[in-house]
Amino acid sequence: MRADERCIEQYDYVPVEVREHDPAAAAVAERLAGLIAACRPGTAVEHVGSSAVPGMAGKGTIDLLVPAPEAEIPEIADALVGIGFQRQTIREAFPPTRPMLQGVLRHGDKPYRVHVHVVPASSPEVAAMRGFRDALRADPCLRLGYATLKRDIVTRGVTNSVAFSKAKHAYITAALERLGLLASPPDEGACSPI
Repeated sequence: MRADERCIEQYDYVPVEVREHDPAAAAVAERLAGLIAACRPGTAVEHVGSSAVPGMAGKGTIDLLVPAPEAEIPEIADALVGIGFQRQTIREAFPPTRPMLQGVLRHGDKPYRVHVHVVPASSPEVAAMRGFRDALRADPCLRLGYATLKRDIVTRGVTNSVAFSKAKHAYITAALERLGLLASPPDEGACSPI
């Protein structure tokens, strides 16, 4: 892909806002999966996070999971950078062995913020991300509780994306434990892609 054909735009940090679900999120995720598959054939891409759950309020970010063999992660990250995604600049968020790339994709007239989580396929995080998404889809009470938590965090003035993610940590950990998806307790200071 030539540089002038890149459709992934610059990602800028903005204060977190919680908004209602965008029904176009699934089409945006599908389009992104096609772009990634075109630049790196055979790469599996899954739509996860709040934007993958119909009716779920969230930041409006399209979160994608790319489970990959550890040895292929650097090549996948480089391929994503090649189509315009940017490597995260917040170092404490995710390590290079499990990168999170970011960008913006315009779909129609609307810009969509995108996070691509390239995770070792053997990591328990893969099952946790899928399982939490599926539990949110199936359980309206879990959806309501999670949306309420996110709104409360922003109401308290926490609008930095890393601080917002960390503020959700205890809730997500408890939910993963109830769902039987917590292989080992995550680091208390870790960011959550969920």
